[in-house]
Amino acid sequence: MKCYQCGTCTADCTYASVDDSGRFNPRRMVLDYFEKGKISELCWLCATCFKCYRCPKDVKPYEVLAEMRAEHIRKGKIPAHVKAFVETVRSYGELDEAVFFLKLMKSGKMMDFSIVVSSLKNSIKNGGLSKTISIPKKSPCAEEVSKIFSIIEGSKLKVEKSINVKVEKESENTITEGVPA
Repeated sequence: MKCYQCGTCTADCTYASVDDSGRFNPRRMVLDYFEKGKISELCWLCATCFKCYRCPKDVKPYEVLAEMRAEHIRKGKIPAHVKAFVETVRSYGELDEAVFFLKLMKSGKMMDFSIVVSSLKNSIKNGGLSKTISIPKKSPCAEEVSKIFSIIEGSKLKVEKSINVKVEKESENTITEGVPA
């Protein structure tokens, strides 16, 4: 593997910088993927900021994390927050945070309820809930967005094509990129 564990990807990572647990570590996830074949569920926390592309060895950790996501999708292991996001955008044509939050709560897979309480306290403190709660409205382009979802789902595209990333393990343990055929 080209990576020599310098930690630049983790030091630059937007999410790792706010992860108090220290569990989100792109450097470690890439190493575990190539050495142990481990596909981390933490890959879904990546903010896709692409700061990890500053790698001095051009490893491109994001592409490894994207391949991990693709593998989870192939296995049907899609987190509740991803499902709620997709359902909300498909139904409303854009992200409606209130609807997204309600779908996530309905799934029973809320990560941390203290975030909700904190958010409500801030809303009340800043002038009440009337400024933040609104009746969900569909975007003017909601119908077109729904059609796009239908086309993608009906076309039997492989996951690799939908994310335009494929990471391969070569015999030399180097990371290469390529767009699938």
